[in-house]
Amino acid sequence: MAALVIAHRGYSTGYPENSLAAFEAAVAAGADAIETDVRLSRDGVPVCSHDADLKRLRNRDALIADLDAAELEREGVLVLVTALAAVRGRCKVMLDLKLTTEAELAAIFKVVNGLAMGEAIYAGIRALPLVPVVKQLCPEATVLGLLRHPSELPAFYAAGGGIGRLWEAEATRAGIEAARQGDHRVWITVGGRGGGSTGNISAAGLRRLYEDGADGVIVNDPAQAVAVRAETA
Repeated sequence: MAALVIAHRGYSTGYPENSLAAFEAAVAAGADAIETDVRLSRDGVPVCSHDADLKRLRNRDALIADLDAAELEREGVLVLVTALAAVRGRCKVMLDLKLTTEAELAAIFKVVNGLAMGEAIYAGIRALPLVPVVKQLCPEATVLGLLRHPSELPAFYAAGGGIGRLWEAEATRAGIEAARQGDHRVWITVGGRGGGSTGNISAAGLRRLYEDGADGVIVNDPAQAVAVRAETA
């Protein structure tokens, strides 16, 4: 099966990250899924924001958690229900869950379940205890392990996790095979950890990942990834 292309914060090389424009462009480019980061506003509304504050994107020294959803929307922060409704039935969605408590996650999956989109969701978690929490809140979702080290993946799969994630530097042919642990899929976040390089990769780098067996690539430029996938098919 061909590797999936997951648009990191939407088509973020050409459009504002985590915006409707970026999501629509990712769908048009042929992405199989859209990745978005999820936090909660002060009034408990799930919103799409990688950063915990507005400093980088809005040059405003304010925390997402300190502002109500209406104010965040005025600042250009997308509410999750709007994002999901816009791509429902057209593209799957990877949620990078920046929240860790059951109550916080319940607020997110209330939105997902309200739109009957559980089967279209990849739920990215960073801590093993969250696997059963997500599976209880949204049994239809596929749990994705955004874990600190590949050594955690066997326990993640044993707990019911579905897809393992590696960083590009870890994703050698042997590394991908080891992370697969049988028939589990392995996705690769391309580029470096943190900073401005996450999600960026050359065509040659993509070609190598496809040839080495990646089951999915998380990229800023989904059009490039779709084109290179077609070349290597």
